[in-house]
Formats: sequence, structure tokens, C-alpha cells
Amino acid sequence: MKLQAVRHLMSSMNRWLYKIKNPNRGSKKTLLAYSVPGWFSQEECEKLYDLTLLTRGSILEIGHFLGRSTASIAEALKISEENRTFTSYDLGFVSEEDFHGFFDKVHKKDVPVPKLAKKIYAQGKTSTELAKRNLENLGLDTYVKLVSGNFIDLDNVTYDFIFCDAIHETNEITLNLPHIMRRSVKNCIWAFHDMSDANINIILEQSNSLFIERVDRLGLFLYLGEK
Repeated sequence: MKLQAVRHLMSSMNRWLYKIKNPNRGSKKTLLAYSVPGWFSQEECEKLYDLTLLTRGSILEIGHFLGRSTASIAEALKISEENRTFTSYDLGFVSEEDFHGFFDKVHKKDVPVPKLAKKIYAQGKTSTELAKRNLENLGLDTYVKLVSGNFIDLDNVTYDFIFCDAIHETNEITLNLPHIMRRSVKNCIWAFHDMSDANINIILEQSNSLFIERVDRLGLFLYLGEK
């Protein structure tokens, strides 16, 4: 590629990254997602909403829980009126035994069940069932396909924008990141929740990606493709 073309490509990429970091500066939002229970902050909801408006193509969500993050993306899709595929997965646990059976094996230790998860299991329903109800109440259910199960086993499609709330520490990153990369097109935008400095470094070590910024606990990356 000629030097002039390379410079043009880098300039375009820098302008795009600037928009991601600085969308609608000074604008105020009141998102429907705020009413959905969950651990996602309002600032993180707003960033997912903005990212959805700034990106194009298909969207994958890994870990919708009760639908708070899902609603952030779905409301942006509703506003944009663009026809984009949005698929969202969450592990279909219905009991504390299911939780321990999965996470104790991943982390190689006894993992405490969060209080909010216990409330879900007490209802005998999956998080997906409750997320669907929450999205229906907000009029956002038609903008996403909710799936109860592990995306690793059920999904083989590639995506342009991926939000993941299932890589909270080293063992989960090691488990899920290779599968996320296989489902990412070149220049896919990644938004990963619970990104500490240590987790960001692990992501960069284990993938060919560029760190963009962190908003609260939401880390944003640009996947550069296979090395």
C-alpha cells in the first residue's frame, strides 16, 4: 500500500476512534435500560447505546442477565431504525447447583452465588425468560434474539460489534476470548465489562487488539484481526 493511502487510512481510523470516545458531547440521556435491574451503571448503559449508534453491522451480546445492557443496545437500534442482526446469549441456569456446576469448574474453586442471581433461581426461571419480560415491558423485545445457553456451543456467526459480560478475570478471559475472536470480523468493536487494568493487559496480550478507552468498568477495544 502506498504511503499516501496508509496515511489516509490512519487518519480515517483516528477520526472514527475519536467519535467513539466523544459521542454527542454534552448531551443528556434518560434510557429505558435504567429501569432494568442489574450491575451495569447508567454511564455504561449510555456508552453501549452510543456505540450501537456509531457502529454498523451485526451485534453479539454475551451475558444479557436481566436485560439491562440488552435494552441499552436495543433502544439505540430502535432510534436508528437500521435493520441490524442482534443476538444475545446468557447461560441458562435455573438453580444454584447449575451456577456452581459451571463457575466452580471455570475458576477451580467454590464461587459464591450473587444475591440477585439467587432471587432469579428462587423463581424457577432462567435469566433469559426474565430478560424477555423486561424487554417486552419496554417495547424493545423485537430488536433482539435472546438465547438461553452458551454462545460457544450455539453460535458460529461473525459479528461487527460484540459486548461481553463474561470475562471478569483471567480464567474467564482464557475460556471465552478465543471464541470471541473467532466470531469477530476485522475491526470489530469489543465492549467488555469489568475491565481492570490487569484484565485490559491480559486482553491485549492474548489478542491482536487496540485498547480505546474505559468508561467506568466498561473497556472498549478495536479487534485488528488475526496476526
